Amino acid sequence: MDVHVVSKKNNQQHATFTLHTPPRKLPDSSVRVRVQLISLSSNNLSYARMGEALRWWDTYPVSKSYPAPYNDSSTWGNVPAWGFAAVEESTISELAPGTLLYGFWPTSAAPADLKLEASYLDGHWTEISEHRKSLMPLYNRYKQTSVSQPVSTLSRSPSSEAQAELEHLAWSAVLIWKSGYFLSEHVFPPYPEKQTPIHPLGHQPGLSWTTDDGDISSAAVISLAASTKTARSLAYFLERRPSGSGPLGFLQVTSSVASLSEASQKADPPFPSKSVEYSQIDSHGTVAWLKNINPYKIVVIDFGARSNTLKRLLEAIKDEASLQPAQVVIVHVGSEQKVITPEETLANRKAMTELGKIQYNTSGIEDSLLQTMGMGAFYETLDAKGKQMRDDRQQWLADIKIVWGRGVSGTGGIEGAWDRLCQGQVGSNEALVYHVQPE
Repeated sequence: MDVHVVSKKNNQQHATFTLHTPPRKLPDSSVRVRVQLISLSSNNLSYARMGEALRWWDTYPVSKSYPAPYNDSSTWGNVPAWGFAAVEESTISELAPGTLLYGFWPTSAAPADLKLEASYLDGHWTEISEHRKSLMPLYNRYKQTSVSQPVSTLSRSPSSEAQAELEHLAWSAVLIWKSGYFLSEHVFPPYPEKQTPIHPLGHQPGLSWTTDDGDISSAAVISLAASTKTARSLAYFLERRPSGSGPLGFLQVTSSVASLSEASQKADPPFPSKSVEYSQIDSHGTVAWLKNINPYKIVVIDFGARSNTLKRLLEAIKDEASLQPAQVVIVHVGSEQKVITPEETLANRKAMTELGKIQYNTSGIEDSLLQTMGMGAFYETLDAKGKQMRDDRQQWLADIKIVWGRGVSGTGGIEGAWDRLCQGQVGSNEALVYHVQPE
């Protein structure tokens, strides 16, 4: 059973090893699972980079049973990923062996134990282990998923029905879309005077997010790193907003201009939408397009743009007299697909302060909505939106293809995927999905 670990001091340094675990008794209120299907993306680099500060390393701590030096939790960690795992053993009557759970899993083929507590809504569970109490609530939530057959059986079946079901699971693992939905519908809601906007970090003491803050009816919205899957989910919802709710215009800065332009044409938004290459961010044509919109506010949402992109954009706005009066709001969602050095991390933190960037956090918004809507209404809405997005996939993700891999070790497994992510080699049209268990 192979395990993948990453150096906490240098995320480019990683390793795999085979672990042999002796049988052990499963505690009460627990399940023992094996990870079946996960997706890897630049988000996983963020989990490693911010693993200490945001406690992602606490999700699945390295075990003392790991071979040295990988049993040293001060220097090595397991980077979690979203996807599906199957219950192998259980001391919870409602979760029989074979049950499939969606959630946050180790990048490992070895069994993992979770201590779960039932939520108020059937099929929803919360991980309550002591070592995970500092983790944001979003990452401790698990949901039962219905499948006709085990994932391993689906993957071996030649039938079109089985392959369609497997692909559905793959896209469910890939589409970390809630950020885009929350930004379009709750941080900047279509009708902020009727629906209280939520601060990008969620409702927290000392954080103010007014109706005016959430109003983009007189704004230009600029999406940086717009071809990332999270950014595409923002475009999906933003371009389908009611007429008159804003924005005045939508600019996407991307390496995939043709694909995003085609998606915008299919959406037919009630406002001008334009996609430009990174090299055009400060061009005369881009600035003229913004000038023509005449925005009262410019909302920049950074999903992880290339170095200096934001700086060039802000300088272009500053240099255009007609844009200088516009209020500039910068929301930071993600980082560039690369491993960032400690020096770059410090520089990024300094830039956050100097530019007045507002950090975005999905967990904070989800917690706020659960409090105001209630669990039943929240998940009913979320499930409907998720189904809508998957059904409409050809409208907004037509160029993205599932790239399948298997196992943990080697170039075709999680080990190879981590190398590609660290080197920025995963294309914007690739969705990496892995069968974690060997054939």
